[in-house]
Amino acid sequence: MKTFLKYSGLFSLFLFLFCIAFEYSVRQIPNPFSYKRYLLEEKGSGIKHIVIGSSVALDGIDPACLPDSAYNLAISAQDLRYNKAQLEKYIDCLPNLKSVIWGIGYHLLWKDNVEEGDHEELIAYHNIYMDIRFGYNLLHHSEFLSSGYLSLMKWSKYYLRHEKTMRCDTLGLDYSEELSEKEKDRKKWLRTISKDVIPHNMTLKDEKTDRLFRSNIQRMNDVAKLCHDRGIMLYIVIPPVYREYYKLTNNEQLQQMCTAIKDVADQWDNVCWYNYFNDDRFVEDDFFNGNHLTSDVGAKKFATILRKDIYGME
Repeated sequence: MKTFLKYSGLFSLFLFLFCIAFEYSVRQIPNPFSYKRYLLEEKGSGIKHIVIGSSVALDGIDPACLPDSAYNLAISAQDLRYNKAQLEKYIDCLPNLKSVIWGIGYHLLWKDNVEEGDHEELIAYHNIYMDIRFGYNLLHHSEFLSSGYLSLMKWSKYYLRHEKTMRCDTLGLDYSEELSEKEKDRKKWLRTISKDVIPHNMTLKDEKTDRLFRSNIQRMNDVAKLCHDRGIMLYIVIPPVYREYYKLTNNEQLQQMCTAIKDVADQWDNVCWYNYFNDDRFVEDDFFNGNHLTSDVGAKKFATILRKDIYGME
């Protein structure tokens, strides 16, 4: 019995030390959360314009085409709760900030990962790498415990296959969705558009989604006030989608989204909004999939349009 307990204790100690070592090693792998924090903290004093939002902004707005000292601080799958929290936490690191471009995806006014209990790994990433948290949950203090298989895949990709785990440039644009990647299977993206739209069409007449919607509109107003109090302009933009994606969207949802954003803009003298959702200037090569622009073609085109529309610069 003593021998069994001895070996059980040794095995448990080994397993504990292994988990600690794995957690440490996976945290050393480059990721967009720690990189965006680095940009905010290390480059913040020189930043004048920023882009925030989810992947539609991360991949779709090239800061190099905006006025000088612009950075893309958007993060894939980041909802409005975290958009607001990120800006609130780090805005004091940006003493020369003049404007914020906030890219809003078609379905995001009805999403909240924390309240819905979705994407535990994203909640953990914000906690671990950006020091942004809501409440306490042990799982959210460990990448391995929160993401499990995903952390194993990332570890394998970085340490065994020596592949990139993050593809952001020095200004924060994610260039993983380039046109050349799409060209590898040019027809595939068209076949998947309907699958992309289905989860983005919300059930509007529902108590939960209505509550999420109202909470997100309040977050928009909170961000507007945060910027207003510091003399910062806030530009809320709805990025373009491919025509087949647009045809499958819920018109009532789209109208509710536009009306709500317009109402926010009307309440604040430092807020303007721009709707490019069904903009026919964007063609097939501008899109990586139904609702994301190609980071090397579409993102430059969109940022150039924003440069002219927002800042009046050719």
